[in-house]
Amino acid sequence: MGRPRDASIFAVATLCVCVVALSCCMKALAVGPPQITASWVEVVTSAGASLRADIGSNGLQTKYHFEYISDAAYRANPKGDPFLGSVKTEEKVLTGPSVIETLNAINSDLTPSTAYHYRAVASHEGGSETVFGPEHVFTTKSFSKEFHLPDGRAWEMVSPPDKGGGAIAFPEELFGGGDLQAAAAGGSITYGSGTAFGEAAGAPPVSQYVSRRGPSGWSTENVSPPLDSAAYGDHPDGAPYRVFSADLSRALLFGGLACRGGLEGCPAPNMPLPGSGAPAGYMAYYLRDNTSGDFSSLLEAADVAHSALLPPELEVDFVTATPDLAHVVLSSCAALTANAVEVSGPPGHCDAEAPNLYEWSVAGLRAINFLPEAALATPGAAVAAPLGAVSEDGSRIYWTDGGQLYLREANQTREVDGNEGGGTFQTATPDGSVALFTKAGKLYRFAAAGTSEDLTPAGGVVGVLGASADGETVYYQDANGLQRWHAGTTTTIAEGADATLPSDYPPATATARVSADGLHLVFISKAQLTPFDIIDVATKLPDAQLYVYGPPVGGGPASLICASCKQTGERPIGPASIPGTLQNGSTGAYRPRALSGDGSRLFFETGNDVFASDTNSATDVYEWEAQGAGGCQSTFGCVAPISDFAGRDGGKFIDASADATDVYFLTGDSLVPQLDPGSIDVYDARVNGGLPEPEEKVCVADNCQPLPGEPEDPTPGTLVPNPGNPRLRVIGPKPKKHHRKRHKSHSRGGREHGKTKHMGRGER
Repeated sequence: MGRPRDASIFAVATLCVCVVALSCCMKALAVGPPQITASWVEVVTSAGASLRADIGSNGLQTKYHFEYISDAAYRANPKGDPFLGSVKTEEKVLTGPSVIETLNAINSDLTPSTAYHYRAVASHEGGSETVFGPEHVFTTKSFSKEFHLPDGRAWEMVSPPDKGGGAIAFPEELFGGGDLQAAAAGGSITYGSGTAFGEAAGAPPVSQYVSRRGPSGWSTENVSPPLDSAAYGDHPDGAPYRVFSADLSRALLFGGLACRGGLEGCPAPNMPLPGSGAPAGYMAYYLRDNTSGDFSSLLEAADVAHSALLPPELEVDFVTATPDLAHVVLSSCAALTANAVEVSGPPGHCDAEAPNLYEWSVAGLRAINFLPEAALATPGAAVAAPLGAVSEDGSRIYWTDGGQLYLREANQTREVDGNEGGGTFQTATPDGSVALFTKAGKLYRFAAAGTSEDLTPAGGVVGVLGASADGETVYYQDANGLQRWHAGTTTTIAEGADATLPSDYPPATATARVSADGLHLVFISKAQLTPFDIIDVATKLPDAQLYVYGPPVGGGPASLICASCKQTGERPIGPASIPGTLQNGSTGAYRPRALSGDGSRLFFETGNDVFASDTNSATDVYEWEAQGAGGCQSTFGCVAPISDFAGRDGGKFIDASADATDVYFLTGDSLVPQLDPGSIDVYDARVNGGLPEPEEKVCVADNCQPLPGEPEDPTPGTLVPNPGNPRLRVIGPKPKKHHRKRHKSHSRGGREHGKTKHMGRGER
């Protein structure tokens, strides 16, 4: 008996459905699952956010949604399923092109000031494979929109209102130099200006000032020496002061060229400072006692008597010094001690490519560059690094010669990198007992007792970021990422970190910072190392951001945090930065304290509108503090303003005290209107700060008026150029400058004296 007709129809229909379904399944398998190439957040409020994603459907009907979960719940979940219990947004279906931007708003009652993790989820209609997008973080805004400084800080105007119509100069802007340096203990800072104001003993090309905080407020002293301005060139010798001691009690300054002006034959020698003991007619370096104001010369007549050079031709360069300036290292091809060797060069000169190294202390001058067992110094030496190569007490000095790394200690020289040489010094402990160097792609730890240990047998080391004060913790970069070596164990702390970003190393000059205990590291990277988004809104390329690695205050597991990322999780509009070693004159001998001594606070600059009320479109100064520092409770740390991000001009970070009580910055904004009539000034965002404001302005006459613009021709008719009147506004980061090399002129002691137009910031 045959099958019923309706049953046959049902069978055919079922077969057709199965064929169609199989076809769809085969097509889905052929084209693959959906693709989620990016996701990000926009328009974050105190109760919600708008989430976006780039999703590729591969031409098939695709379902998608977002899921989100609070940071607290996320961290409490098992590691294998951190989104367990997450909230899912309404599911939608893609019906447009294969790659589209979708918008999905979270209109839930989210908690203000709370961090949430989120990700996009997509799958083909009827498909079995679910795809998860990249994971990111956003933080809802707080109800309060009031501007407030962190840690109970208040602004104090440091530089005086009356600046003679001038302004405080930015780092490296005064003839390629300018010393900006804060006292480690706080309450004092030094800075420079192209304008002389206050009671000055002299007016060299760059006037130097020291401001100190007292019970009644800030007072400023002009410490410019009575030197002839015509004894200076422009770049890089225009700024006399090279570096101050850590407490600002002493200062080292360059006394100028041996001859005044740009005349041939040196008919007008530069006169030494009276009472300093400097030999007449020679290039000089001086130490200033900032308590008494007395100057003393590092070189004496007995030192220069060892050289066969005439006074105008004897050149000496400052290299580095100990933090207290009790020991200063100088370089010169001239023989300045009885056991130094002077190699002849062009007629009347020594060979500039064969310098000697000398250490100055109260005991006098001594040569450093002795090879093992040698009785005479070997010319051609250099200090191993501008910072870190000399121990704090001056007893140990690491130096190089011909590709070999040496240690000079107790009048003895030892090889550091073996008989074959090839080592590159990285850093050393403050007492110099442990040094780190790289060689053939490996990192070595050298103990002054004479032993070396290979910390990276597999090699591949790209750069060293820094080390702890005891040398037991070292951070370095290799091809796999950022590594932490501690007491024999290596841990990867950031896979895929920028192995080609040289701004983080070497330790002597770069931007990376390591706390003394080795628990905290700060570095810059363009890699996506945390859930915070770093893709630029405009360029769609990653922006360099500041990352902090370390534990929260009070203890706990260490984590990697993006300190400069927008806390809302929104995309940035530019990079963030901290300064490396500042170039001042012919060398860089100081690096600002961007990281507090305990590693709990970091000060940085960025043009990002980190807060909704940030409206000045300029670079501003911010503070990041770790969880547990101050009132911060966020696991990602807390970011707060230091400069006025609602002001016109933004700010430029200068320096901070070691405990971060004082944070100094430059700005053209008048943050204390009763004192500040305009111009660029130094301010202190001080913990528990704030001074009584005067009832009336303290400036008088023209000094209360806005500054005029720069003249069309700022070059004065003197032998030394002048920066002219500065611009009022400081918008965006300072452009990179290219310093001109010194021109070697045999007839004028190998220095350049010519007249050069000095450009204002707008011309660079």
